[in-house]
Amino acid sequence: MDLTSTVSALPGATPVEGLPDAWHWSRAVFNFDAVLTPDKSRSLQMNVMGRYDAGLARAVLEFAREHSAEFAAGDRPLVAVGGFSYPGWEFDTIVAVGRAVHDYHSQALPELHQATLAVFPGYRNEFSGTETEDEAWERFRKMLQPTKLEREQVPFLKLSYTNTRTQGGSKGPDRVLAPLSRLLRELPLLEDAPGSHVEWENAAGEVSRAEWDTALTLSGASGKREITIDELLKYAEQNVTGAGSGS
Repeated sequence: MDLTSTVSALPGATPVEGLPDAWHWSRAVFNFDAVLTPDKSRSLQMNVMGRYDAGLARAVLEFAREHSAEFAAGDRPLVAVGGFSYPGWEFDTIVAVGRAVHDYHSQALPELHQATLAVFPGYRNEFSGTETEDEAWERFRKMLQPTKLEREQVPFLKLSYTNTRTQGGSKGPDRVLAPLSRLLRELPLLEDAPGSHVEWENAAGEVSRAEWDTALTLSGASGKREITIDELLKYAEQNVTGAGSGS
C-alpha cells in the first residue's frame, strides 16, 4: 500500500502546514491527524473528540515521528515514550498502540488499519511499559479515554485484595488492572478484618501490600512496618500517582 496516496485521499484530508507527510481531516465532533514514519511504512494517527488544539496535535505528530523507531519496534501492543511537553498542557508522554489494540480504519480500509499506530498524549504514571495485549486493549478502550484532551489522569494500577469482614475480593490470585478509587476504597476496610490484605503494583513495577492481623501493616521495598489508615491512604495515593515513592 502506498500510504502517501492512501492517507492524503481520505475524505477532507489537507496537508499539515510545515510538517511533511502529515494530514488533518475532521468529521462531526472528531478531528484526525496523521503523519507517516520517515520510511513511510507506518501511519501515526491521533484522533481527538471534542476540544481540539491544532498546535498540540502537530507537536504530538512531530514527537511521534521522531520516536517512530521506538514505537514501531517489535510490534508491541503499547509503547510509551516520555520527554514530551507542550505549553498549556500537562502531558509528558506520547503513547502508541498497535493494530491489535486500536480499530482505526479496520472496517473501511483494512490495509491502512494494519499500517496504522494510534498515538495520543498521556502521563508517565499511566503506563508501565510491560502491558500485555489484553491490558493494553483494556487501558486504551475502556480506561484512558485517549481521544479526549481534557481528561483526568488514570494512573497505572494493578490490584489484588481479599477482605474477611466484607467478604469482598478480587478474582484469582493475580493482580489485575483497577482504578485508583478502588484501592483507596478498599484500604480503610482492612481495619479490624484479620486475614485481609490489599496488594498493588504501580507504573514503576513497585509492589506494596497492606494487611491487618492485630494491627495494620504495610510491606514494600524497604520492609514491613505498622501504619495508620490515614498514613496508608496518603502513601498509596502518592505511590500510585507518583509511581516511585518508597514505603
